[in-house]
Amino acid sequence: MVLRPLLAGFLEAYPDVQVELTNDEGYIDIVDRGFDAGVRLRESVQKDMVAVPLGGPVAVAIVGSPDYFKRHAIPRYPSDLVHHNCVRFRFSGSGAIYKWELQVDGRLVEYDVDSNLTISDSLFSVEAALEGVGLAYTFEPLALPHIKSKKLKRVLMSFSPAFPGFYLYYPSRRQQPPKLKAFVEYARANFRNR
Repeated sequence: MVLRPLLAGFLEAYPDVQVELTNDEGYIDIVDRGFDAGVRLRESVQKDMVAVPLGGPVAVAIVGSPDYFKRHAIPRYPSDLVHHNCVRFRFSGSGAIYKWELQVDGRLVEYDVDSNLTISDSLFSVEAALEGVGLAYTFEPLALPHIKSKKLKRVLMSFSPAFPGFYLYYPSRRQQPPKLKAFVEYARANFRNR
């Protein structure tokens, strides 16, 4: 969702740079693991890191399939989630289950939802919703193509928050690797042109 729009153009502009991507939705230490950079929501980037925006705010979408809604009433309020199978997300690093955050009366409220499915890759939640397993709490760009094609229906839209967006982050070093410097400059230029 975040790097895919940048990758092809960057690799074309810098054909000699080799890029290796790893997907780990847990909170890992990129320095300890030997990575040049990482991508996170702004709120979870450590204070001692340099952070470069990779787009603007990103909204949350809660979605379910038409088949799921044939069997279950459409939730109108966050409190209705207790009557639904809500695909849960477990952070791989800490093992904690993510509590769904919804905007209620101007503040974020966390909901500890129930499910018979817990995943650790956010793309699986959309797939589960498409299969009619339950409701998915996901980022709007991941769900939008399926909403437009009517394979998923968005619910609780007025309660869905938006987050400041994703950031490329890396340690502040005097000697930044040239390949990272090139990618940061490319990302900054691309963000301005969006």
